Amino acid sequence: MKRIWEHLEEIGPRVQAAPALSLFLDFDGTLTPLIDHPDQVRLSPAVKAAIESLVQHPDIVVGIISGRELSDLQRRVGIRGIYCSGNHGLEISGPHRAFVEPSAAEHVEKLKKLSVALAERLQTISGAFVENKGFTAAVHYRRVPEAQWDDLRRIVHATLANAHHPFQLSSGNKVFDIRPRVHWSKADAVKWIREQVAPHSLPIYGGDDTTDKDAFAALAEGITVKVGAAPQSQAQYLIECQEQVLDFLNWLAKLRNGGLATPIVVAGRCG
Repeated sequence: MKRIWEHLEEIGPRVQAAPALSLFLDFDGTLTPLIDHPDQVRLSPAVKAAIESLVQHPDIVVGIISGRELSDLQRRVGIRGIYCSGNHGLEISGPHRAFVEPSAAEHVEKLKKLSVALAERLQTISGAFVENKGFTAAVHYRRVPEAQWDDLRRIVHATLANAHHPFQLSSGNKVFDIRPRVHWSKADAVKWIREQVAPHSLPIYGGDDTTDKDAFAALAEGITVKVGAAPQSQAQYLIECQEQVLDFLNWLAKLRNGGLATPIVVAGRCG
């Protein structure tokens, strides 16, 4: 994987020559920093302004693809004219279009019961909390002392192993994600949005989480960017920390406004 700042001269001409761009971005850890209290996350004014400047281009489609519930994501983003996809792609909303994966909608009540069972069994783990997001759920342990991580992991796995359910478990950034067993992912959400509004666009995807890997693989013909340390990733390029994502967004906007595809001074400092 190549550091993106060292390869802007190869990316730039592709961005300039494309008839249209479809820019897809993860939210937590990509557009915003990962924090101990995810309910306090908001877009910074600078990142919001950069996205708004891109949305103003008639030949740029912007989608934000997140594990958050769609309504929660829309409230925290607060930008008109973009596509938001919540619950790892299971629900999508944008200008004059909306989608909900039908199989996932069938399991809402079962997920509610499973979330309650998990919350009861995790009461002994300080800082752990279960978030029911309607179509998916998450067990957050960013605030859990490291000494209790193994106990939390055992409780989560045991609860799902002992329950009859149509869900699958995966891990992310200090979170266990519980999703319905459906053939739908962030990659499918990206594909759906592109087919609806920008089928001939050059896709660009930036994300930091393991749940973004399907999108990296599905968009091999585009430009895929892993945000944060990544010893192994299917993304083509690397942005080393979330603070530098703003530099990349501003570079894209400058390029589509007629700027040169030359290296830039990176303002965002990691660490």
